Amino acid sequence: MLVPFLLLAGGALVSFEGAIDSFEKQENVGLEELFPLARIEGLMLDISGVVNVEDTASKKVSVAKFKKTAADINYNFKIILTRPSQLPERNESIYRIQEEWNQLEDLGLEIVGSSSQAYKADKTAKISEFQLKLQEILQNVQELNYRLIAFQNTENLRQAQLVRGRVRLLVAIIFLLALTIAVICAYALSRSILVPLYRLQEGVKHLADGNLKYRIKLKTQDEFSRLANTFNAMAGSLEQSQTDLERLATLDGLTEVYNRREFNRWLSVEFERSRRDEHPVSLIMVDLDHFKQLNDTYGHQAGDEALCCVAQLLRKEVRPGDIVSRYGGEEFAIILPKSSVEDSVAVAHRIRREIAIQPIRISSEDRIHLTASLGLATFPSDVQSEEALLRKADQALFQAKKLGRNRVCLATEVSRSSPG
Repeated sequence: MLVPFLLLAGGALVSFEGAIDSFEKQENVGLEELFPLARIEGLMLDISGVVNVEDTASKKVSVAKFKKTAADINYNFKIILTRPSQLPERNESIYRIQEEWNQLEDLGLEIVGSSSQAYKADKTAKISEFQLKLQEILQNVQELNYRLIAFQNTENLRQAQLVRGRVRLLVAIIFLLALTIAVICAYALSRSILVPLYRLQEGVKHLADGNLKYRIKLKTQDEFSRLANTFNAMAGSLEQSQTDLERLATLDGLTEVYNRREFNRWLSVEFERSRRDEHPVSLIMVDLDHFKQLNDTYGHQAGDEALCCVAQLLRKEVRPGDIVSRYGGEEFAIILPKSSVEDSVAVAHRIRREIAIQPIRISSEDRIHLTASLGLATFPSDVQSEEALLRKADQALFQAKKLGRNRVCLATEVSRSSPG
C-alpha cells in the first residue's frame, strides 16, 4: 500500500532537485552577465577622472592609468560576449556599447597623451565631448543592466510556477489515491502526507509570488522533510542572490556606501518628500584635499584604503536616516532629510574635524592624515529646486577649495556672481 506513495515521494524529490538545478543554473547565468557589466560601469566612472589631469608631470601616469583601465574594460567586454545569453537583444546591445566605447577610447588616448600647446586650446572642448559620450555609454550600460535583472527575475518566477504546477499535480494524484484507502487510515494519511504536501504547495506558491523569505516547517523525519529542507535551501539561495543583485546595483563596490545612481534616486525621493511635507533637506558635498598627491606618493591601493576609511567615518558621523554616497572619485555626497541649516552646519563641521584628526590607516605600518573641503546647501532656505540644491552645494564645495581647503562653505557664502 505504501509503494505508490514512496514512488510519488521519490518523484517529488526528483522534481524538486531538478527545479533547484534549473534555479541555480539561471542564477549563475545572471551573475555571470551582471558582474562584468557592473565592473565595466565602475571602470568607466573611474576613467572619467583620468582625462581631466592637467599638469605635465603626471601625464605619463595618466596615460598608463588610462590604458590599464581601458584594457580592463575591453577584457570585461570580452568576458560578457564569450558567455551565452537567453536574452536575444543582449549581444546586440553589448556590441553597440563596445563600438561606442572603442571610439571613446581613441578620443581619451588623444586627450591624455597630447601635450602640445596647440592642442591645449582645444582640450577643454574634447574633454567635454569625452564626458558627454561617456555619460551616454553609462546610460546604455545601466539600461542593459536593468533589462538583464528584469529578465532574471522573470525567469525565476517562471521556474517557480513550473515547480508549483508539478507539486499541484502530485497533490492531486496522491489525493485520488488516498480516497481509495479505508476510513480508518484516512486520518493517519492526512497527517502524514496531505498536510506536508499542502505546506510544500504553499511554499512554492509563496516563492512564485516573489516571497523569498518564506520557509516550510515540518516536524516529520521522512522524504517530505527532505523536500522541505531542499525547498528552504533553494529559497535561501534565491534570497541571497536577489540581495547580491540589489547590493550590486545600489552600492559602490569599493566603499560600500551608495553609488552615484542610487544617490540620484534618493535625492529625488527626499527632495519631493521635503517639498510635500514642508520640512528642510540639506546636501553636503565632501571632497578629499590633495587626493591625487596621496595616490602619487603611496599608490592607488593606499588611496582606495583611504576612501574606504573616510566612507566608514562619514557613516559613523551622520544619523541613521542620513544617506551617504560616493559621488565620484574622491568626492562624497551626504543627504540630510529633515535637517535645518544650523543642524547641517554642525554635522559638516564635525565631519571636517573628524577627517582632519583621525589617522587614516593605509597599510600595516603607515598612517596618514587627510583633510577635506565641504560644501553645504539647504532646501528651501537656499534653493527652490532639486537641480539648484545640487548645483549650490557643488559651488560651495568649489568655494571651500578656492579659499584654502580644509573648511566648510555654505551656499550663502558663494559669490553673488555664481549662477543659480
